[in-house]
Formats: sequence, C-alpha cells, structure tokens
Amino acid sequence: MSNARIILPAAVALVLGAAACTDTTEPPEQLTEEEARDLLDGYRTLQTLTDPDVVSVSEDGAVIACPLGGQAELTGTAGEESAGDTARIHLDIRVNPMGCGVSGNGTEFTLTGDPSVREEITLEIVGFFESFDITGGTVGTLAWELGDRSGTCDIDLELGAEPDLSNPTDPGVNGTLSGMLCGHEVSIDVAELPIE
Repeated sequence: MSNARIILPAAVALVLGAAACTDTTEPPEQLTEEEARDLLDGYRTLQTLTDPDVVSVSEDGAVIACPLGGQAELTGTAGEESAGDTARIHLDIRVNPMGCGVSGNGTEFTLTGDPSVREEITLEIVGFFESFDITGGTVGTLAWELGDRSGTCDIDLELGAEPDLSNPTDPGVNGTLSGMLCGHEVSIDVAELPIE
C-alpha cells in the first residue's frame, strides 16, 4: 500500500509534465505600440464622424455604419449639475463595434467589442471660467483583426486636460490620455487624437 501511495503521485506528476511539454498553444498576437496607437485613432474616429450613416436609433443611442464596413453601437448619457459657482457636465458613452472597419493613420483594423469600450468625461467649470478642468477615462476591451493577425486589446487610459483659450476664435485642449493600451504604457497628447 505504501508503494502505491508513492507511485501514484509520481505518475500524475509525470503525466502532467508530459502534457505541459506537448502543449503547442501559441501566445496571443500582440500589436506594436505604434499599431496600438493606430488602433486607438481608428476607434476614436467612430465618435468624431461629422455625418455618420445612422442604421438605427434607440432611446439611449444609435447604431452607425463604420467607415470601412460593419457597424458600431453607441449608447450613452449626458448630465449637468451645479453647486454654488461650480458647474459639472458628465458624459458616459459606451461603444460596441461589430465587425467594424476603421483606419488609424492608414492602418486598417476590423474591431469587435469584447465586450465594449466605455468613455467617461467630466467637465468642471468654476465661476466665469476661473477654473476649467476636463477629466475622465477610456476603459474596455476590443477584439481586433489586422491583415491575417488577430487578438485583443485591453484599454485603461486616464484623461487629464484643460482648455487652451489662447486663440479665442479656435480654442483647443491641452492634456494627455495616459495608461495602458494593448499591453503598452502610453502617454498620448490629446492634440494628436482625431477630431473631424
């Protein structure tokens, strides 16, 4: 009986070791940092289309046609509140691409929500523009296809920005979107993000 107690665990360890050695699972495809930034640019164009082709409308959003085929569902809420001399505007947008073709800096991706990406933005204004802060973030996961490659991209980015009113006729925004993008730690100047 004591021999069986020694042999059985050794046999199990041997079988598990052999199974591990014959495991031919390939590591998941990864995007380079440049490709990851291109993916983000392509994804963000879905929110900046000036005249989107609307497929359907719901109570809290719409489904739009993507620039290179497929569709994307955009849902969200917007709210405003004030307390004393402070006003806050809060936007909460969820984007779910469905075989959605986009291009970022000429790199063409097909994106699918895995399950989706959520964007939150809060604008806080104190007094008569004495202070104006923009905060928020982009969090979620997208499945991507690029040529014959495919994989997933986890996004966890924090937004910190403020308006640039140095040119009143063409105001801008200064700030960064920083955090993790497809396994890369990035800090992106918001001025580089697509705006149509």
